[in-house]
Amino acid sequence: MALACGHDAPAYGLPVCEHIRTATDEVDFSLHYTGHGNEHQRICALCREEAEHGRPVAAGRICEDCSDTSYGSVVDAVGRPEIIDASRPVPGAGPLVPFPAGTGTVLDLAPTERGLLLLAADGRILLWDAEAGCCTHLATTGVTVPADAKPWSGHDKALRLHASRNGRFAAVVVDFGRTGEVIDLTTGAVTTVLENDGYHSETVPYSLLFTEHAGRDVVLHRTRWNRIAGTDPATGEPVLPMPKSEKEAAWAHSFHGALHLSPGGTRLASDTWVWHPLGQPVTWNLARWFADGEAAWNGEQPAVEFLRLPPCEYHWNRPMVWLDEARIVLGGLGDDDEAVVPGARVFDVTRMVDLGVHGSLPDETATFGGPEGRFFAADGLLYSAGGPGLEIWDPTSGARIGSVPGFHPTHHDAVRRELVQLTADGVRRRPTTESLPTG
Repeated sequence: MALACGHDAPAYGLPVCEHIRTATDEVDFSLHYTGHGNEHQRICALCREEAEHGRPVAAGRICEDCSDTSYGSVVDAVGRPEIIDASRPVPGAGPLVPFPAGTGTVLDLAPTERGLLLLAADGRILLWDAEAGCCTHLATTGVTVPADAKPWSGHDKALRLHASRNGRFAAVVVDFGRTGEVIDLTTGAVTTVLENDGYHSETVPYSLLFTEHAGRDVVLHRTRWNRIAGTDPATGEPVLPMPKSEKEAAWAHSFHGALHLSPGGTRLASDTWVWHPLGQPVTWNLARWFADGEAAWNGEQPAVEFLRLPPCEYHWNRPMVWLDEARIVLGGLGDDDEAVVPGARVFDVTRMVDLGVHGSLPDETATFGGPEGRFFAADGLLYSAGGPGLEIWDPTSGARIGSVPGFHPTHHDAVRRELVQLTADGVRRRPTTESLPTG
């Protein structure tokens, strides 16, 4: 098929509108999603007005030379990808279960095998027995948000509660800050004082999560802007070091953000960014790190299988969740913060795709529009909690298979197989009991 530019050459990049095709200089553009699958094209400001009013915009493929001549800056996105709706009736969320009297304002919660831990505004960490309607005071944290804290790019510094699955240990940290502490809830004692170097720590949530290895708890946390370490939460002793950063190392340039653990605990992902800035999520093999320690990071191809997911200009702190030990879902379609639209990209980190001179990336097994807000996963399904409420997705076909309007879960209780919504007055719950349609 002949190219719109008339040149006998391979097509390159996205289709473009006629005004961009005939321009003799760079043209700033909008990304226009046509509503047919994930199809999108580059259009000028005039054509954008047509698209906004629902009128069709003609676009054609051009060669690389013509694309380079006309390629300006992306301004925004108009339209949305097609959503495949295969919805069926699904269970709704339960009623609000109020907090007991005397709890006060609850800032955060953490599910454990013992029950839900609550972080009260006065620093108390409480174990909530919802059936009995009472709370047990386990410890009090001294971590506070600095009085002079200022938001960064719409993100306020805030206290966050993390806990080990067995409920023995908790950590309270300042998201978009630099301080925190680990507490042994059996004694109420602080075992580890947490503080990273503060270098651009205002740009990311505090990197921290609990996991288990060889029968004991381990807390993974950021010690410097570009380093994660594993610590024994009972003693504060280091158990899992990362080497001191070397300029040549592939992993040495990442500002670590929120950490995401695969369901089986074998892989880890970090929502990092790198200069200039560029959102650049990364994953690595946590099981190999536990097995080989610091040596797992050595060499041009570290044994930890340090992998980068596709970057996005000026965009991180985005939805991300593991479906299983191989597949991870990244929220948002687009490679520039000016034109990211709701959607999900599914990658298999066990299979790499060779991009020639551009290196390689994990295999992108599915890309679809629709999911937004927080991401959760259970039994191979993707849950998104944004917009009108909870939506449930088949991450293979990209189809929406159910929704629960008005329910916006904030936490996943994997122990009880529930999604939990924290509100000012209590919690609402909903089981993750769906299965994929058959036939």
